[in-house]
Amino acid sequence: MASVKVVLRTKQNSQNLFPIAIRITKDRKTSFLYIGQYIKKNQWDNTRGQVNKSHPDALNINQLILKKLSKVNRGLLDAETNSEYIFSKNVKSSLVSKKSNDFFEIAKVYLKNIEERKKFHQLDIETKRIEVFKEFIKKDKLLFGELNIELLIKFDNFLLSKRNLSKRTVVNYMITIRTVFNLAITNSTVDVKVYPFGKGKYQIKFPETKKIGLNSDEITKLENIKDLTKAQDYALSAWLLSFYFAGVRVSDVLQLSINQIFFKVIQMRHWLK
Repeated sequence: MASVKVVLRTKQNSQNLFPIAIRITKDRKTSFLYIGQYIKKNQWDNTRGQVNKSHPDALNINQLILKKLSKVNRGLLDAETNSEYIFSKNVKSSLVSKKSNDFFEIAKVYLKNIEERKKFHQLDIETKRIEVFKEFIKKDKLLFGELNIELLIKFDNFLLSKRNLSKRTVVNYMITIRTVFNLAITNSTVDVKVYPFGKGKYQIKFPETKKIGLNSDEITKLENIKDLTKAQDYALSAWLLSFYFAGVRVSDVLQLSINQIFFKVIQMRHWLK
């Protein structure tokens, strides 16, 4: 009989979180069934095969693990009872429901993951993009096999011509669709062979951007603007501080202390000598 174990995979995502998966081994061949949850490495109990209590949603994730694990074991037992010879990949593919082959069902999982990371601004943006895509195709269900190159090109043209979006914004919509598609592949819902993105298919190309710098006269005008509201004055001061420090990111500007500012000023004076 095949062996089954819940593991934390070692390849982290862009948020430095690691995916939880069920490892299925049969005749020394292994496959992984991802449950769609990502956590920090120190939040995983490898001995028990579950999430530590330090994770804010440990109870729900552990219940999900038990549910998925039970489903895997049930599939293995059914196959053994019926004297079926199974491979690890056969077990994995049989556990993915037909419902999850729907783009919008996987999109819900994607949005749920964002919500659990408490990225609420991103959640609002991604939710809107998926809603616009659903409005475009005019139906509530879309199988991944239907999400082909031709449909992506039509949606691209729709965003540009009908919604008058910029090319950069269109790219963001396409990245959202691609991310959901990648999640479906990771969860073994979709075969990578039907992937519509990449070389020779639909390619997401970032448009060239032109950056125009301000001249000294324009900076002087900004420095001498009068009659600003308190909020406008704060915003302008933060921007000028970033400019004076050669384009420091606003997130770093907002965290600067008075001592750090004095140190920067001393450094600049030294460089200018």
